[in-house]
Amino acid sequence: MDAVVFLNKPAGMSSFQAAAKCRRIFSEKKAGHTGTLDPNATGLLVVLLGKYTKLVPYCAGDHKTYEADFCFGKATDTEDIWGTVTEEREPRVHTAEELEAACLPLIGESVQIPPMYSAVKQNGRKLYELARKGVTVERKERKITVEELSVKQTGENSYHMHAVVSGGTYIRTLICDYASSLGELACMTALVRTGIGNVTLDQACTLEQLAEGYIPEGDPKMILDPKYPLVETDRTDLIYTGRAIKMPDCGEQVIFTHEGEILAAYGLQEDGLYHCLRGLF
Repeated sequence: MDAVVFLNKPAGMSSFQAAAKCRRIFSEKKAGHTGTLDPNATGLLVVLLGKYTKLVPYCAGDHKTYEADFCFGKATDTEDIWGTVTEEREPRVHTAEELEAACLPLIGESVQIPPMYSAVKQNGRKLYELARKGVTVERKERKITVEELSVKQTGENSYHMHAVVSGGTYIRTLICDYASSLGELACMTALVRTGIGNVTLDQACTLEQLAEGYIPEGDPKMILDPKYPLVETDRTDLIYTGRAIKMPDCGEQVIFTHEGEILAAYGLQEDGLYHCLRGLF
């Protein structure tokens, strides 16, 4: 089955396991997802089935919205409540104004060091595989963008963070960096992804609904990265055979469609023609 599934991933399941579950429900050989969500996190996961797995390199990776809870006073090796406590410190009282003011320096472009307990690969090994063996390695900084950030207190020592960030941003690390700016230790206690690009969590279905016969109707064009312009064309004879196309300059890379159906990704080359990068039909 060829489908785009907007899934509300449950806690206790990896993104890979969630995609595999969708694959089995629809007896489909190919399945993938557009961005990892931690096993203990819940929320929006875009799962691609069948021919739509070809879209993975062209899917939106930014403007991801998260709602997270955290507490001050302890640090863990995983930066969340499910890890081993490595340090504890009595938290201080902060006013609402202090909490909001600490957000401001983190908004915009910056760098972040991925946590050891993450799926980031280094020398072919996932960092969490090394971390589980007690190995810590130096990690390269990654550029991130925080578009929106706000924090409010919700209990005696419980706080809520709303964040809109670029792809590859670790919210638990963002929480720890935020806490550090206040002179605090912190760890995340809950995480929900509520949006990816133009798709929101209220458009998602559950695995139970899929198992009961719900048919996903996700529009594949909704998940494409806006940096790839959609160009409608009737030159399907050229596209289906992967031949070059001459057309006005529409950008370095485009995605051709015909009658709304996604056909292929093309790139502008030095000869002034658009050449096929990948068939998507």
